[in-house]
Amino acid sequence: MNRSFLIVAALVMGLCFQACNARKTTDEQGTNSTTATASSAEPAADVSVTGRLADLGLTSDSHWRGINLGDAFSNVKSTEKGEPFESDENHIGYTVEFKNLESADMLYYQKNQNVSAINVDLFLNNQQSVDGYKKELEPYFTARYGTAKAVNGSSVWTGPKGETITLKDVSKGKDFGLKIRIAQDEGAITASTK
Repeated sequence: MNRSFLIVAALVMGLCFQACNARKTTDEQGTNSTTATASSAEPAADVSVTGRLADLGLTSDSHWRGINLGDAFSNVKSTEKGEPFESDENHIGYTVEFKNLESADMLYYQKNQNVSAINVDLFLNNQQSVDGYKKELEPYFTARYGTAKAVNGSSVWTGPKGETITLKDVSKGKDFGLKIRIAQDEGAITASTK
């Protein structure tokens, strides 16, 4: 009885392994065909939000933490939790602290009472953490917005509504971090007074 159970279990595991390999081959073929398409390709239906992305509060249906470009600027205060660290008529900023002493500052800019741009600064502990975030953020943005283009050391995605998503490693010396910019128009982003 035990011997037949082991044989059946081995067969089931072998079939699962074959199915996984077939799925991987299909996924790789799909990825290779996506590479040839324009960067404004339609977003993929399945966007996985796990690990670091979940800690950042990202969702599969918004530009950043439940907020989209074009949303009413007043919705930022109701969507973001906590007190803003800075605020004026043009923008509002929030900080998220992570358990490993890393953090993220999010600045939401407005134009005509609507969210016009989002700047995110990730303050990280080391290059390994920077690489880990990049390994999760790049496929997340690619699944949502298509293939990125390399522009001046940044990865840049263009969304279906003309929005630009930029991811850049801004590490310098002992300061490690990433910068994310989401905007309709590059001119909409201004420097913080921090």
